[in-house]
Amino acid sequence: MLAYLITRIRFFGDLLNRRLVLKESLFLGFVCGIASIYGTVSAVQIFGALASFRDLGPAIAGLLGGPLAGGIAGLMGGAHRYLMGGSTALPCSVATIAAGLICGGYHLWKRGRKMKIVEAALLMTALTLLHVLVIAPVMLGVSDEVRNIVCATLVPMVMANGAGIAVFFFIIQNHHRERQMAREKLRIDSELSIAYDIQTGMLPLPGRKKDPRYDVYAVMKPAKEVGGDLYNFFFLDENRLCLVVGDVAGKGIYASLYMATAQKLLKAFARTSASPAVLLKNLNGELCPDNETMTFITLFIAFVDVRTGETVFANGGHNPPFLVRSGNVERLVLEPGLALGIREKTIYRDQQIQILPGDILFLYTDGVTEAENDHHEFFSEKRLKASLLRLADQKPERVCCEVLDDVALFVGPNEQNDDMTLLAFRMNF
Repeated sequence: MLAYLITRIRFFGDLLNRRLVLKESLFLGFVCGIASIYGTVSAVQIFGALASFRDLGPAIAGLLGGPLAGGIAGLMGGAHRYLMGGSTALPCSVATIAAGLICGGYHLWKRGRKMKIVEAALLMTALTLLHVLVIAPVMLGVSDEVRNIVCATLVPMVMANGAGIAVFFFIIQNHHRERQMAREKLRIDSELSIAYDIQTGMLPLPGRKKDPRYDVYAVMKPAKEVGGDLYNFFFLDENRLCLVVGDVAGKGIYASLYMATAQKLLKAFARTSASPAVLLKNLNGELCPDNETMTFITLFIAFVDVRTGETVFANGGHNPPFLVRSGNVERLVLEPGLALGIREKTIYRDQQIQILPGDILFLYTDGVTEAENDHHEFFSEKRLKASLLRLADQKPERVCCEVLDDVALFVGPNEQNDDMTLLAFRMNF
C-alpha cells in the first residue's frame, strides 16, 4: 500500500533522484510515520508470535528521503508506541526512532547511488537485530521475561521487516523501470515519427504537377513506422518521365536508411544515364562496394516518352508490373536481372513496350501480393489482377486506393507483415 501511494505522488521522480525539497521531505516523513503507526496496530502473526513492522516506515522514509524524513517518521511511530505503554514501550520507541535516523544517514552515505533490494533487506535485518538483541536487553536488562520476548519475536520480526522492505523496493524499482521504458518508448516513437516525415518527404507528391498527357499516382504504406520500399517519378528532360519502384530487403530503420541512400543515388545518376539498364548498372556499382551486410534492393525502372508512349524499362530483380489495356490485364515478361547490391558486375538489359492512350502501367512491391490473412493465404497476383481488371477504366489514384482497400479487406484484422508500395501510370493521349 505504501509503495503504491509513493509511486503515485507528484514528486516521485524527485524522490528517486534524491532531490527532495523541505516540504516534500516533511510529507514523506508524515506518510511513513502513519505507516509506522499502522505497523504497530496491525502486527503480523508469524510462527505463533506477533511481529510488529513499526520500524519499516521510518526505515523507508530514511532510505528515500534522508535523516529529516526518517526522523519525522521515527518520532511519530516511536511516540505512538510509547503512549501505548507496556514493559517494552521505551526500547521499542527508541529503536523506531533509531531506524529512521540510521537509514537517513545511510541515505546520505549512498550519495545518490541506487539502493539494491538485497542491500535494503540486509540493512532492515540488521536494524531489527539491533532492536531485539541490543536495545531491548540494554534498556530492560537481561531477565527471563526479556529472553522470552526475544525468543518469541526475533525470527518473526526479522522475516516481516526484511520481507516488507524487499517487497517495497521491488515495487518502487519496478515502477521506476516501467516509467523509464515509457519515456524511452515515447522518445523512440517521436524519433520514428520524425524519420517517417523525412522519408515521406523524399517521395514526390502525387498530383502535384498537372500534365494533360498523363496521370500518375503512387502510395507507400510501411509495415512499421518507417520502411524500405521506395517509389519515384520525375522528368529526365522535357518529354521523358522516369518511373521507379523498389523494395529493400527487410523492413524498419535499417531498410529505411538504405532506401534513403538509394533514392539519393537514383536522382543523382538518372539524368546522366542513357537508359534504365545503364541507370541500374550505375546504381549497382555504387551499392555493392563495402556492402558487408549484403543488404540488397530490387528495382524496376521505366523511361516513358509522354508524347508517344514509347517506354524503355529494365528490371533489377523486382516484381513484373502489370499492363492494363482494353479490359485486359497482362503481366509484363521481364528479362532476368539480379537485385542491386549483390554482385558488382551484373548485366542489366533494356526492354521496350508501347503504352497506348487509356493504358495503365501498374508497379508494385511484393508486400501487396504477399499480404496474408488469418488463414495464411496470400492476396496473390491472381487477386491483384482481378482488382486491376475491375478498375481498368479508373484513374491512377482510384486504382491505387481501391487496390489497397481490397488488400485490407482480404487481410482483415491481421497485422501488416511487409511494406506495400503501388504506382499507377496512365497515358491520356
